[in-house]
Amino acid sequence: MSDHIQLIRKKLDHLQRMQTYLAYSLEQARRIVPIDSWTDLTPGQHEALAAFRIRFSEYQEHLGKAMRAVAIEEEQRTEPFTAILLYMEKLGIIESAQLWKELRELRNAINHEYEENPQRLAGFFLDLVQSAPMLMDWHRRLTEFCRHNYGHRDGV
Repeated sequence: MSDHIQLIRKKLDHLQRMQTYLAYSLEQARRIVPIDSWTDLTPGQHEALAAFRIRFSEYQEHLGKAMRAVAIEEEQRTEPFTAILLYMEKLGIIESAQLWKELRELRNAINHEYEENPQRLAGFFLDLVQSAPMLMDWHRRLTEFCRHNYGHRDGV
């Protein structure tokens, strides 16, 4: 197994651990969302939403890094990042480069707007909760691609 394939395997293993934590936080967030009154949330609910936001953001970031590693292995363009997204779209790993970018914009918006506009934040969290399963599915598809193309029982 090449060093680069081992790197991809490590990235996918790390993503799997991250997904476990994201899934837990997603379940916590689903108990809170939709948010009717931001001021009525308990400190524990605020903490659960903060953990979910961070885990979603980090998971998407690391999924992008794993996709970049696969693109490198497949000798595809990696700059700009849109080239990677278009390749992943071509492989059927993501639905569309545009959808990935929209999730990234949502992620960035919630990180920059945090606690400034309660109504917008409530909408952002609802969108994140609805989008998290899609990220997990893209991770699953990437793992399946690697398993099929690089041959290994646990991902790569």
